[in-house]
Amino acid sequence: MANFDLIVVGAGLHGIAASRFYLDINPKCRLAILEEDTCVGGVWSSSRLYNGFWSQSGLRMAGFSDTPLTLPPEAETYHDIFEAKYVTKYLEDYVDSHKYNGLTLRDRVKFGFKVESIRKEGKWRVSGQRNDKVETIWSSKLVVATGHTSLPVMPDLPEQARFKGPVLHQKSFGKASSTILASSSSYHNVTILGGGKSAADMVYDSVKAGKTVSWIIRQTGEGPAAFAGAAGKGPYKNGPEIAATRMICALSPSCFSPVTWWTKTIHGSEYGRKLIAKIWLGADQACRDLAKFQSREGARPGFEKLESTTAIFWCTGPIGMIQHEDFWDTIAKNVSVYRSDIRAMRPNSIVLKDGSEIESDVLFCGTGWSRHYPFLAKDQIVEFGLPHAPEDEEDAEESSKWENLLKAADHQVIAQFPQLAHPPPHFERPTNITATRLYNCIAPLEDKTIAFLGDIDLSNSFRTAEAQAIWLTAYFDGRVELPPREEAEKEIAYMAAFSKRRYPSHGATGNYFHMDLIGYTDKLMKDVGLVSHRKGWWQDLVSPCLASDFKGIREEYLSKFGLAVEKDS
Repeated sequence: MANFDLIVVGAGLHGIAASRFYLDINPKCRLAILEEDTCVGGVWSSSRLYNGFWSQSGLRMAGFSDTPLTLPPEAETYHDIFEAKYVTKYLEDYVDSHKYNGLTLRDRVKFGFKVESIRKEGKWRVSGQRNDKVETIWSSKLVVATGHTSLPVMPDLPEQARFKGPVLHQKSFGKASSTILASSSSYHNVTILGGGKSAADMVYDSVKAGKTVSWIIRQTGEGPAAFAGAAGKGPYKNGPEIAATRMICALSPSCFSPVTWWTKTIHGSEYGRKLIAKIWLGADQACRDLAKFQSREGARPGFEKLESTTAIFWCTGPIGMIQHEDFWDTIAKNVSVYRSDIRAMRPNSIVLKDGSEIESDVLFCGTGWSRHYPFLAKDQIVEFGLPHAPEDEEDAEESSKWENLLKAADHQVIAQFPQLAHPPPHFERPTNITATRLYNCIAPLEDKTIAFLGDIDLSNSFRTAEAQAIWLTAYFDGRVELPPREEAEKEIAYMAAFSKRRYPSHGATGNYFHMDLIGYTDKLMKDVGLVSHRKGWWQDLVSPCLASDFKGIREEYLSKFGLAVEKDS
């Protein structure tokens, strides 16, 4: 029987970060990483690469703090943005270069392990399929780091069985594109469904491969994404660096940031709110100006249907970044754009509700991801405080308590941030599930030996993963204690109420905080009592939060707490 001190489910960004920092502090820990794929990296893995896949953050914001991500001299960059394949190589090298107690991180990965069941029977019993055999292992502590890009959402297409070509999710695009987009391929007419960044990438790649490309954006969905330019200004190499400064983040209300005279001025006064609204409307207009939807020379009829109605401040629709100088020209002059839902599938075509019929050999779906844990039973989902259907709760008193907590928290959010009471018209995602009840979107209140990482939407995964790994290590080692139960529940309810008000199209599950990267990661570090990520008041205000900011955090942690005391299991 295989026994471990810690099992990490998932070898993506968050699983790697958690394993590395935990072993930094607990080098003799018997740690195993379970990965369903045959390679590490999750969304960045070699199995999911494709030509148009680029990083959404610049080089200075990528990588972990202890090992810089570097590019070869021949690497193509665009305002310091770079191809995703370099992140893939970085992560592959990372798991080989980090060794603890004679084993590298890669040595600890059990590849091809599909977790099917997790149960606590004194210790955590983790069972799954590996090499066509059932395998069971045990652990004192457990981290679930499967993230939110593991389980594809596929649309229910009417009469799909009649369609002769493949219907594939964006998750499969990397593997499939090498054959489907090849010049010798029999697939000539490629259709992409979806309005977000992944759909845009697939459209661009398909055009560059010489295919006839159609782009369908459903009338009943969020609509097309707002795509910002990558260029930075002054000392900032790109747009994400500007967005990752505390100066700019202060223009967005955050439930994680402390209340100061400045936040009261800009978010509590009528003058401050009008000024901020003007700034964010300017950002919306900048996206439209970049694309020139109504005036781009040589654009095909229908290009104007890509004009987004997303309000960037509110994140009411998909948001992305342009990573190719010729992106809009390529799309405008080569792609047939449709804004309609699919009415029927035919053997070699797709019929839309507006009457259009699109000749198609293959359909790629950029239709998002499902955020659930198929290896957890309903009672576990409820117990851990993960989003769940209200009818799954057996304790009516507990359900009523959370309902009251959320109502009180909503009043608090509106009192602190009055502008959030008046969102613009927006797509409202149907939901019949509760908000998350994880403390810091990581820790269940009912069990101190399990945690969930990556179950939060923020704008930079590297910084998020490293901050969560540090907090988790301190939490599992008893260096951080959760507040008393009543106080913890109020904090969770406040975060959930804020998420729903701040991001009305996506925040109902209480873990969407796209513009709260700095506030959230600062809070995690404050909980642990660490300051190595700060640069001094002026630089903190105007400098972007970079990967290197956490560079001294291990040394500060060890100076404060020392190595963890090894315990016999």
